[in-house]
Amino acid sequence: MRKKTTTRTHAHERVVQRLWNPRSIQKLASDLATISCDALTEQTGGLVRPPGSDQIARRILRKDGRSLPTLVRAVQKASLHLSHPRYIAQQVAAPIPAAALVESVVAALNQSLAVWEMSPIATPIDRDLMARFKKAFGYPRDANGSLVPGGAFANLTALLAARDALCAGASKTGKARIAVIVGFQTHYSLSRAAGILGLGTDAVFPVPLDRDFSTDVTRVPEVFTAARGAGFRKFILVGTAGSTPTGSFDDLVALRDAATKEGAWFHVDAAHGGGLAFSSLQRWRLKGIGLAHSITFDPHKMMFMPLSAGGVLVRDGAHLATPLKEQAPYLFGSKRAWPDIGQFTIGCSQRFDALKVWLVWRAYGPQVWDALTTRVCDACHAAFRYCSQSDVLEPAHESQSNIFCFRLRRRGSAVAYDRLHWTIKETLNESGFAYISSAVLDGRRVLRLSVMNPRTSLADIYATLGRIESIAKTLIKRTENKREFMRSATSRT
Repeated sequence: MRKKTTTRTHAHERVVQRLWNPRSIQKLASDLATISCDALTEQTGGLVRPPGSDQIARRILRKDGRSLPTLVRAVQKASLHLSHPRYIAQQVAAPIPAAALVESVVAALNQSLAVWEMSPIATPIDRDLMARFKKAFGYPRDANGSLVPGGAFANLTALLAARDALCAGASKTGKARIAVIVGFQTHYSLSRAAGILGLGTDAVFPVPLDRDFSTDVTRVPEVFTAARGAGFRKFILVGTAGSTPTGSFDDLVALRDAATKEGAWFHVDAAHGGGLAFSSLQRWRLKGIGLAHSITFDPHKMMFMPLSAGGVLVRDGAHLATPLKEQAPYLFGSKRAWPDIGQFTIGCSQRFDALKVWLVWRAYGPQVWDALTTRVCDACHAAFRYCSQSDVLEPAHESQSNIFCFRLRRRGSAVAYDRLHWTIKETLNESGFAYISSAVLDGRRVLRLSVMNPRTSLADIYATLGRIESIAKTLIKRTENKREFMRSATSRT
């Protein structure tokens, strides 16, 4: 028995020695860094997405026994290449290389920020970063907040603070009747948060949009009236700074005035547009954000951080701490100068996501985000100008930031029109030449660009729109030929 135990112990020891061998780790780190570098520096000459993605995925999933770097390289090649200059589809950034490369350090340190004693340097860095964000957004020093996995978590946290501020003891009783008044383009996570918090999705009242696809502030009073008619007496009003479909910005000052008049909690979802706080040309779009009771912002969007890095701030920090403070003597109770972050954030295990943002801020200064946001917004404005002058395409709206929707000038039946736009998108994306997305505006499908890569040049924008025009002409010609054939066949019959 002792021999078997000894043999097993030696076998297990060999596994540990193999995994933690310094030379092997150094070689693996070098190999993975090379793959990361290749992913971060994708060039226009390659494809945004390799053809036959489904078949490639099946081959990768079937093969075991390959070396770890070989498997990682296969995954990298099969991935959607977000750092390709013609990836202009969704709101996931081509990350700043330094921020992406430091992620291996974050994982290696593996600090948990829930309690100070497990993160003696990570907590101070996290708190310094949040102090910087408070200053950037015009918040007072006694505001509080944290980084979270994304905007959905941030919105949930903000509505939790609002719920308990408006209905004291709601976390204990589970009882709160609050209407959540949102713009029609407000992110779906606000409605989901209302459901999770027990407010109910039926408590969400949408406000119509104006001609710029922003929340129509003139219609806000009538929505408050409708909510009162439904029996609500307490309210949360949500403004959006950079909507998902069109990148539109609400008039935050006007919405704050409306919230004050109605005694409502005012929350600003700046998950997408919060990065414009660093833009010398575009920060005016965030005017009034410092007046909000709470803010959502995502550094992994227009601050070009790798996933994940969302953020939430509550103007009165006590409103955040009250519903989240817990008794866990085995964790909390530090008397140090630095707080236990787990006492005012939903997560128990809190990743050291602050490091990548903090390092970029310290190493390059906030002006780096001024340059990068200007680049992506300029690219979208160029797309607007191109479509304004095109015989095939036309703008669906004037771009306010780095998101822009456009459509074919040629009209048709709703079904055929929507199908044609979808087919154009799919044809372009399957080719790998470029990658775009689509949206539905005013009930009709449109094409959509979201420029999240500062390396996307005007030449990339023009080449993509030119390819779309060519695809559209081919599809329209094919449709016309089919119709002509059908008419001819019918007449012969």
